[in-house]
Amino acid sequence: MKLELVAPAKNLEQGTLALRCGADALYVGGPKFGARKGAANELRDLELLAAEARLWRAKVYVTLNTILYEGELEDARRAAWSAFEAGVDALIIQDMAFLEMDLPGIPLHASTQAVCDSPEKIAFLASVGFSRAILARELSLEQIRAVRKVAVGIELETFVYGAICVSESGHCYLSHAICGRSGNRGECAQPCRRDWSLVGPAGRVLIKDRPLLSIKDLDLSDQLESLADAGAYSFKIEGRLKDADYVKNIVSHFRRKLDALMEKRPEFCRSSSGRCVHGFKPDPSKTFQRGRTTYQLEGERMSMLSGLSSGYLGEPVGKIMSKNGSRIVLDKAARLAPGDGLAFFGPSGRIKGTLVNSIEGAHIDIQSPQALNGIKIGTVAHRNFDHAWHKQLRAAKVERKIGIRARLDFPSGFARLGFFDEDGFESEATGKEKCPPPRKVEVFLTAAKASLSRLGDTPFELVECQIDSSGFLPPSQLNALRRLAAELLMQKRISCRVSGGGKAVEALPKTLPEMCLSREWNVSNSLAKAFYVSCGASNIEDAFELSHPELGLPLMTTRLCLRFELGWCEKHKNYAPIAKAADPKGTLFLENGPISLKCEFDCERCVMKITPVAKLHARPSESSGGLEGSERD
Repeated sequence: MKLELVAPAKNLEQGTLALRCGADALYVGGPKFGARKGAANELRDLELLAAEARLWRAKVYVTLNTILYEGELEDARRAAWSAFEAGVDALIIQDMAFLEMDLPGIPLHASTQAVCDSPEKIAFLASVGFSRAILARELSLEQIRAVRKVAVGIELETFVYGAICVSESGHCYLSHAICGRSGNRGECAQPCRRDWSLVGPAGRVLIKDRPLLSIKDLDLSDQLESLADAGAYSFKIEGRLKDADYVKNIVSHFRRKLDALMEKRPEFCRSSSGRCVHGFKPDPSKTFQRGRTTYQLEGERMSMLSGLSSGYLGEPVGKIMSKNGSRIVLDKAARLAPGDGLAFFGPSGRIKGTLVNSIEGAHIDIQSPQALNGIKIGTVAHRNFDHAWHKQLRAAKVERKIGIRARLDFPSGFARLGFFDEDGFESEATGKEKCPPPRKVEVFLTAAKASLSRLGDTPFELVECQIDSSGFLPPSQLNALRRLAAELLMQKRISCRVSGGGKAVEALPKTLPEMCLSREWNVSNSLAKAFYVSCGASNIEDAFELSHPELGLPLMTTRLCLRFELGWCEKHKNYAPIAKAADPKGTLFLENGPISLKCEFDCERCVMKITPVAKLHARPSESSGGLEGSERD
């Protein structure tokens, strides 16, 4: 069974880097309709990225995963065709309007937002022609196994690393309600990462101005084998807005993890070509993160709040014993260096930081003395930026090489060089002049093998060599043949589009699991509505972005439970609550300025719902409008 590592590609440069670090596939935004507006790419860059991917037999998946408004349908159809013509291998979509369009024969992947959260819904997606479902992040191993059992004929992809939404996948309307910027439109303003105050009965402030909806980052790097055994074979790294350091470090880390798994379990193999060599030791702890969680993969309730600060503390290096101006003294000698970042909790509980100028044992001179204002003696200092490590990371060479066999012979006295790679591609370069026999056979064979091994910056490495000793070729001519054979082999690989899947498995019955579709099905145009009607839906609500929902309807449903995080849950014990406070035994509210949100706790489902206390008057998004004569998804 092939395992696939899917890496984020913010742009052409980072996509190429991810491939060189070992990604089997990339997901990348096109010019429009991607769920990360800040990670859009022009068609020419998609063409170059697709060509680079084909070199490694890797794939490129383009995100067209926003919901579509009525006036955008034709543009979206053209975007799908343009992506196909650029050479990409699949489209990641949320809006079912695409299934009512004239699309090219390209595999469709159901985005996380496309109700990929139950066996019945994913079986439905398989029945209407999706080749892959990107699973909701909140699913447990048991639930993934249940999906695999019911949803036959569809690939399962799961996120394994990175920042995750606090809301259940695809069902968050907080940003649109507050800011007029819809996550389903690629415009999320991330109000969940802001500071909120927790207010109890009688308006008593229990916790003031803390990121109470900001959850830890996902890290399933130690659960890859369990995920594969459960039926998920494609592993996705979050981060289309992250920098090149993140891509290089995290992709390399997961490449090593998967290679080790495949060595342990020979029934698993790579889905692309080449061998990767990383000139550094990947270390996810060196990259920005808010703490790490396996979320609910094992099914148990665990703490997932990132704490009372949404910043990055890093590794502890010692306690502050004294401070004077720009100098601090720790309780022990610290492994720090000039340029390192130093961070600590300030008096308000927020992270404060500065850079290290110099260090001598436990004595540290810092760049910004004002960062020490209010810092108490005994506060733990942390290193949240390792300057030397990042310098090494950026300088380190990463290589990906495809093994080839070379055969040099002399039919009819003319030199012929053939290259044969691990995927069955081959190329041939021939000389134009007859070659005499070598005067010294052993000398020629040694020199010829050395010449054929010099593949330099090509993607190839020589693993086997056969040389006929009946002819002699001067080094300059042999080098020219080698360069030509390598170039021809590269072109053959690049020109061969990776096959995989198609649209529809028409024989399967359409198994829509619900006939009455709520706003959480995100229907925002007439084509999506027509699609669901054709599948048997009888009542379809407008998407949240098109409607004006009544008070009392949740803006978010989340597996994060503030009662559990504070140690007030009667069902699950939390041995490390985020704050020490007595249970107020009443309704809880989250407040930020004039915005007040009610926390409702569904203990049977073990979820928390966030509902507005009063009407929120966000600026509406451009181009929105109701469905014409409609129902909805």
